[in-house]
Amino acid sequence: MKLHDIREIMKLVNQSSIEKLEWELDGTTVVIKKAAPVTIVEETIVEQATEVETGYQQAAATAEEVEAEEQKVEEEDQTTIISSTSIGLFYAAVAVGQSIKKGDIIGRCTIEPLQLTEEIFSTADGEVAEILAADGQLVDYGRALIAVKQK
Repeated sequence: MKLHDIREIMKLVNQSSIEKLEWELDGTTVVIKKAAPVTIVEETIVEQATEVETGYQQAAATAEEVEAEEQKVEEEDQTTIISSTSIGLFYAAVAVGQSIKKGDIIGRCTIEPLQLTEEIFSTADGEVAEILAADGQLVDYGRALIAVKQK
């Protein structure tokens, strides 16, 4: 019997309901057995789902902390938060204590691989109270960048 013939018989056994095929021909015995069915362990999936859910809960808690911090800063001395209108690496163009007016450039968001730069403009008049994002920090839409104390 040739190898090609054995392969064809293996295909037929795989496609049928036969679990084991054994035969003897000219003193040679050939046995073909199907592998045991694979069982899926549900515990692994449940653990992974729990880990993902925990990650979402931690992210939500972090977002709530950031929002609480922004509200706290806004409540103190009539402070306005200027948020990012773009994504990328943030670079401040102002310093703490500097007076700014609505429409002034307060920084830039840069996506260096794409060579894109977007200027971030002030939405309030006042004095820069705090820079909330460090130079070169990756920021996303809506991320608090600068706290402006209104005069």
